[in-house]
Amino acid sequence: MVTLGFTFQMMDIYDKWVQWLTMGIYFAALIWSCILFSKQMNADVSFGQVFSHGFKTVAIVTLISIASFVISYFIFPEIKEKAMEMARQDMAKDERLTQEMIDQAINWTDKFYLVFGIIGSLFGFALTGAIASLIGAAVAKKNPNQNMPQSL
Repeated sequence: MVTLGFTFQMMDIYDKWVQWLTMGIYFAALIWSCILFSKQMNADVSFGQVFSHGFKTVAIVTLISIASFVISYFIFPEIKEKAMEMARQDMAKDERLTQEMIDQAINWTDKFYLVFGIIGSLFGFALTGAIASLIGAAVAKKNPNQNMPQSL
């Protein structure tokens, strides 16, 4: 995901579909990770064990994505300017917002861009990952009692 993100940044592609593509890959990879974990354990796992594995993966990916955001913030400062311009264009489409309101919102966002990016990555990746982990744990094959004697 980090490589894909950097590739799109180098190609100067900042469209919304890039964010959806990245999140889609992340979502699918987490479900696949849960299913693969169950297969590696020969399905001798419970829902909680598979979910726990998925959520541990989410924690690692979230930390990597936050680190990636911070690094790209310093390496590619034009990303912030591009994001501010896109936000300004989106707000200009809303007839209820005056130019003064737009300027205030952009200035405020500009001051706290790094903080918003970190918090957005934290909650975005953690929430999406938790949902994907739940789905992955639900669809993964589970038979936690296969090693129990049949006479019990």
